Amino acid sequence: MTLTPVCPRCGEILVVRPGETAEAWCHLHAAVTPLHHAPVLAHDALAAVCADSRVPAWVPDPMPPGWSVGGIAWGGEPGARAIVVDCTGPGPLGGSAELLIVAEEPGTGLGSGYAGLPWLDPGELVGGSPAAVVRAAGQRAPMWDVPTSEDRAAFVGEAYGVWLWMITWPASAAWLLAEDLSLLDLRDRVYPDLPLGPPGDHLLPGA
Repeated sequence: MTLTPVCPRCGEILVVRPGETAEAWCHLHAAVTPLHHAPVLAHDALAAVCADSRVPAWVPDPMPPGWSVGGIAWGGEPGARAIVVDCTGPGPLGGSAELLIVAEEPGTGLGSGYAGLPWLDPGELVGGSPAAVVRAAGQRAPMWDVPTSEDRAAFVGEAYGVWLWMITWPASAAWLLAEDLSLLDLRDRVYPDLPLGPPGDHLLPGA
């Protein structure tokens, strides 16, 4: 099931602007790449979204205890140029936590939308000493912390030639990045025992 496309930067439901290009239009951000989104209902549905994606679809590997994949969103069809996987599980200080892992081509603005930033790409935020390092399909991927609101933590780096974002709610869930985190690209393999669960509260930007 695919829900109504929204703006990748603010989550607003899009309209189609008349004309030969039939652009997807947001009243705040003008022409944008439509963000499609869906709860993950089955492994086959997840594999179908990932099959023709131009960017990785990252999940933690192994998945932290008690965590599951609950939703997926992608920008552009066919051949998504941005994709986000929504993971939820128990928080380190009690309650629930949520982790969004975004891979996107430059100029898409999806990661910035989740992080609450006003620009498309992180630019000068990437540089100096990284705050954390993850392993993306076996490759070392430094991650820099991004200034954002107090209810979340946001990190950005690069893997496979595109931006890699990780955004957590609450901010304390960023402990996941300190746990020698490794990421698997679901385009390569959707393993049959990947845990699936309900989507979190932040599958869409602006939520």
